Amino acid sequence: MIDRAMIQYYDRLARTYDAERFGNSYGKFLDAQERATLARLLPLETGSVLDLGCGTGRLTDFATHGCDASIESMKLASQRHLKKTFVGADAISLPFRSDSFDAVFSFHVFMHLKPAAIGEVFAEVGRVLKPGAVFVADVASGFRRRLHPRGSSQWHGATSLTRREFQKLAAPAGLKLRASVGIALMPIHRIPRRFRQSLANLDRRLAAMAPDWASYVVGCFAKEPAL
Repeated sequence: MIDRAMIQYYDRLARTYDAERFGNSYGKFLDAQERATLARLLPLETGSVLDLGCGTGRLTDFATHGCDASIESMKLASQRHLKKTFVGADAISLPFRSDSFDAVFSFHVFMHLKPAAIGEVFAEVGRVLKPGAVFVADVASGFRRRLHPRGSSQWHGATSLTRREFQKLAAPAGLKLRASVGIALMPIHRIPRRFRQSLANLDRRLAAMAPDWASYVVGCFAKEPAL
């Protein structure tokens, strides 16, 4: 089960989450980078797509379905996307049939989970993905975090992984790392706000070339067809 404290935290934060996290210039920068990454890594033609850990639905316009354990967040997501399907569920126990999605994506979830729980989520995503379908997910970069350690936290943003560690957790679920990119390589929050958006394209190119050096690593995992 996903940490109850995390779910309660996001239930309390739901109504102010978008404004506090993505209403400022740094948040808008991250949002633009993540949207560009999804546009690049998700298949051009998809049928059913799951936004796993959809929160308030910030990125659910890329999906047909949204799922989150924070019911208060999901209520807001359903109001934002009236024609999408939303379900409240733990990410390690999804109420969907096996082989039912053409793609799944998950942002700002794995960095809050312990590696064992990440492995369980990979297993469940592997179950609901169709053979050959993809899973796009991000995690805090283990390489960068080791260069610039942060303060300890019980769960909030506490987990970081290298690309090798990310692949190792995905492998038992039959998911193979097909591509990876970085997000937020430059210390954009330290750059004057008036310059941040103009540097977004440069940051995107640099992070794509050196994903380990970026703040977040995004992996595109493909479900290997059964033999």
